[in-house]
Amino acid sequence: MGYSFTLDPPGDARSGCAFNNWQMNYVRMVMVEAGAIDGNGLKSALRTPGLEPTEQTLPAATFMSSNGTHVARAQAAFIAGRLRQALDRNVIRDLLRFLDDAPEIVEVAQWVQEFAGFNERTAEQDGYYVC
Repeated sequence: MGYSFTLDPPGDARSGCAFNNWQMNYVRMVMVEAGAIDGNGLKSALRTPGLEPTEQTLPAATFMSSNGTHVARAQAAFIAGRLRQALDRNVIRDLLRFLDDAPEIVEVAQWVQEFAGFNERTAEQDGYYVC
């Protein structure tokens, strides 16, 4: 069980990127800290300057279930940019410092880089679906 992100509408889905629930929890935490998503009970703990939520920030609920929500190309570009900024500013290192039994920083960084790259690719198309 997990999350799959696809260019195709649900039902015709070919996975373009996928994470199990455990991996997605860490990717989601970084997305919150990057200001890419917010709300639905999730708030940034680090409050890194320049990564505050904006009017482009998506509701966290977008990535809390695999219900076929569509992420538009502009939203994908925003997410990609915020994740790249979070990587550049060592947000993962700072975030994992607070967590017991967290995976290695390198491992979480690989997941975030993969998701940032997927968002960059889909920003050039018609976005993607969360399945």
